[in-house]
Amino acid sequence: FRRSSHSIWDCRYYLVWATKRRRRALRHEEERVYCERLLRRVAEKYDMHIVAIEVAEEHVHVCAEIPPQLSVGTAVRMYKSLSARHMMKRFPHLKKYFWGRRMWSPSYFVRTVGEGVTAETVKKYIEMHDERIELGPVQAKLFRKGKAKRRT
Repeated sequence: FRRSSHSIWDCRYYLVWATKRRRRALRHEEERVYCERLLRRVAEKYDMHIVAIEVAEEHVHVCAEIPPQLSVGTAVRMYKSLSARHMMKRFPHLKKYFWGRRMWSPSYFVRTVGEGVTAETVKKYIEMHDERIELGPVQAKLFRKGKAKRRT
């Protein structure tokens, strides 16, 4: 589990995105290694953690922990935009593959990842939880009866 100032979390995602038009542009090992380093730096800067990564000629696989304060879409956008900007700067020859400086396809695949915690496990836990704990009238404990006072 990871911690932030107000939460303890374990949010892992499997992400895949491709180059624009699935072009096999990252042909050289040096380009793929540099791209991986960039993605790891982005993760570090934004409190994400890359568990596993593979940069291929025309797509990227990442298993990453993303804090709950960040949406998955925001995280992917940061990975793609920052890596594309620096890749084009370091390897200008990539511009011939990608018009308009768009290195990555706008789409991506995402799937949550857990260790032994499946959707079925969570469903069973939630169903069993109601049988084990009798909560009673929560509303009455949280709010006093009567009129609410207005703040002016």
